[in-house]
Amino acid sequence: IRGPAEKIVSGKNFDDMRLVNLFLYTLCGTLLLCTPFAIDRTLVNGIVMGKLFWAQGIISLLAVATIFAVLSRDDKPSFSFRREDALPLLIAGWNLAIYPWGLNPEPQRLLFGGGLLALWFLLRSLLQRYPWLKGYLLFALVLTGIAEAIEGIQQLEGYAYSNHSLFPLTGTFFNPGPYSGYLAIILPIGLDLFLRKSLPTPIRYTGAAYALLCLIVLPAGMSRSAWIAACIACAWVYLAHRLDWERLNRWQKRHRFSTILALIVGCGLLGIGGYRLYSLKKDSADGRVLLWKITTRAIAEKPVQGTGLGGFPHAYAEAQAEYMASGKASEQEKRIAGCPEYAFNEYLHIGTEQGIIGLTLFIAWLGIWLYKSLRHRRYACAGALIAFYLFAFASYPLRLPEFWIVLIILGVIATSEVSPIKGNFPKHPEGYKRLFLTAFALLGIACFLGQKAYYKAYQNWSRARMYYNNKAYESALPEYQSLYPLLSHKPEFLFEIAQCLGQTGQYERANACLIRAIKLSADPMLYYVLAKNEQALKQYPEAEEHLMHAIDILPERIYPYYLLAHLYAEPDFFHPEKLREASDSVLRKVPKIESPAIREMREKVRKICPDHAPTSSHNLLL
Repeated sequence: IRGPAEKIVSGKNFDDMRLVNLFLYTLCGTLLLCTPFAIDRTLVNGIVMGKLFWAQGIISLLAVATIFAVLSRDDKPSFSFRREDALPLLIAGWNLAIYPWGLNPEPQRLLFGGGLLALWFLLRSLLQRYPWLKGYLLFALVLTGIAEAIEGIQQLEGYAYSNHSLFPLTGTFFNPGPYSGYLAIILPIGLDLFLRKSLPTPIRYTGAAYALLCLIVLPAGMSRSAWIAACIACAWVYLAHRLDWERLNRWQKRHRFSTILALIVGCGLLGIGGYRLYSLKKDSADGRVLLWKITTRAIAEKPVQGTGLGGFPHAYAEAQAEYMASGKASEQEKRIAGCPEYAFNEYLHIGTEQGIIGLTLFIAWLGIWLYKSLRHRRYACAGALIAFYLFAFASYPLRLPEFWIVLIILGVIATSEVSPIKGNFPKHPEGYKRLFLTAFALLGIACFLGQKAYYKAYQNWSRARMYYNNKAYESALPEYQSLYPLLSHKPEFLFEIAQCLGQTGQYERANACLIRAIKLSADPMLYYVLAKNEQALKQYPEAEEHLMHAIDILPERIYPYYLLAHLYAEPDFFHPEKLREASDSVLRKVPKIESPAIREMREKVRKICPDHAPTSSHNLLL
């Protein structure tokens, strides 16, 4: 870092304007990497949304700095369009082409995606002008990892509160899964810093300190996908630094038997380790397998074009309902089934929403990054990308804005040339470069301005929730109605406004909100409330249909059978046999967790159907 910096700030080429631009760029890069710490408690879901608005704001700040540099004659922009730059444009174009504009399920993701597209090209230009910033960004990323690890240790020791009531360790994330994944992705960079003997001692020890902190925090996170990603990526970085590959190749040719034996033993140990990890949280692992199985069925419904952004939850719920109703599901699958917002596999999630074409483009983009980083021997960047790719196989990092920021920075570092002089850049006119960068800078600013209205809406939603949580539905309803134009893409918001409408007797309007929410969510609770509203309107067949569909999605939930029992007990819709079957399901089904609510439902069902008596010893115990 020292050499290039001295050329900028010393000697005959000293330039105040360029120094100001450099300061702005470095500040923007630092603030971008601080995205994980941007929590805004004034917003609904402020742990995620605060980071999204922060990242969008810093991207716009970088865009302003770029326009400032473009207008400065003393700091000419340096950008050359290369093959890897075509892929993000193709991905963006494909998503816009298949997006369900009529439903408009993800307007904020579109704005954030536009900001990320601008960030890609702005960083590409920046690192071509100042290649030494690559090292600074990687080192700053390690510093953010150290801060996260210290926050996690404080939570484990009770000196800081976690962000989830069920988990003592979350860092600045909502739960320990993404938190562990973030630490695992940065860990190969810290190891690389320590192994590079050419670096200054303080930098090397910083990398070693981060690795030691991860040894304390990562095991407590209980994220198997993060452990696997960290171990494989760190092993690759270590071998890349320490092994003489030519000497190893000669050795294995002379000792083939020993090589084969070592491979067999290694595979055996990996198998044992994999089984132990599976046994650690067996139901969770089985749930992931079922989740991926259903997701592949959803992909098969629209394999080419996908559902469009935001279409995964509804597509998954419908695919699971079809699978459970087909009779092919085992009892174990019915028991562990859930309705998640994400596929817990980014590749399958992208395949569902963007189809095979979108997934192919995305994987090609990621593949170029890894190839370039290996080609240029950027072991830190390659190790972090390997960890990211592995973690994405069993989690949802790309559903969170901070992971996108890290991924884009790693991708730009991986694909940037070694220096602005080496590398055969195509010759573009100076005016073209300025116009190109200005266009993307303006895109970043426009996306930020588009998010500003949503920021205010999330603040107002947070205030409206105070009325909602206190069951002051009549006071809450005007607040929710004013926010509907901006927040009608959020299923949680639609559910809450539907509750307000239903509690004030406006069932038809409540059902309209619930029907829209069903198209955006996989939560069967929406069907339960919709059925209750239909029952209040005396639309009994419609209520029965909604409950039966909810049961198809999650067959082992007790609550829909409880609602069915009440429905069949209606004098105008009385069905004795169906009532008995629904009551029998409430009394016989074994819940995942026995709770007072379950016991209360069973008592009420016995009052509705007093002649129903349990016929098994298990129910007698219950």
